[in-house]
Amino acid sequence: MDDQQILDLAHRYAAAELAGDVDAYDDLLHKDFRGIGPVGFVLDRDAWAQRHRGDLTNHEFGIEQPELRPVGDATVLVTAIQRQRTTAMGRDTSGSFRIGMVAVRDGRRWLLAQIQLSGPLVAPGARPGWQREGAQDRAGFTPPGTDS
Repeated sequence: MDDQQILDLAHRYAAAELAGDVDAYDDLLHKDFRGIGPVGFVLDRDAWAQRHRGDLTNHEFGIEQPELRPVGDATVLVTAIQRQRTTAMGRDTSGSFRIGMVAVRDGRRWLLAQIQLSGPLVAPGARPGWQREGAQDRAGFTPPGTDS
């Protein structure tokens, strides 16, 4: 595996996201691709690309601090930070997210088989913007640093 091929794949993905280039995904995403968004939705390859035909606009988009971990000869796990300035469905969805990518060798080329986002990232000890004072999750867990 050539690290630069995987880094190039991640940066071509970021460029396609920034440009909203639906056609670029044919050369980036594996036919069995799954994308998992930060709130848990799961999309196949076509649906992931089609997000850009709706009300999604990336004004800034980048993949930063990628860490590559090969698993055998045909799979590489990538952990990075995705930073975006984005509007979706009329709402500001900007932020920094942890992104996990699974790159697989398909013949002579590398493709993304999965992307999973989590976040948005917050500073240690800080409360996420969506966390209300005294809030508990559905299981009754009160996150550290929140008042109950």
